[in-house]
Amino acid sequence: MDKFSVTNLAVGTRGTAKEFLAAHTRDFLGQYGFKTQMFEDLMVFMSVKTKYGEMVVHKGDFLVYVGKGIWSLSRKCNK
Repeated sequence: MDKFSVTNLAVGTRGTAKEFLAAHTRDFLGQYGFKTQMFEDLMVFMSVKTKYGEMVVHKGDFLVYVGKGIWSLSRKCNK
């Protein structure tokens, strides 16, 4: 299975933003509320829709898809 053969994103799917980008195409993730803003070949930022509104995501942040385009976001803890 490759990133082009996935047809849906199951509720409860979890991982870091970096893992989601490695496993799925940006267009596919965009259908589920995971947005990326590009400038030429450089990714400027990523964001997801949460129950609190749209939030910026960093590559190490932990995400859980909760359905209907809504994500749960946990910030990476720097210790």
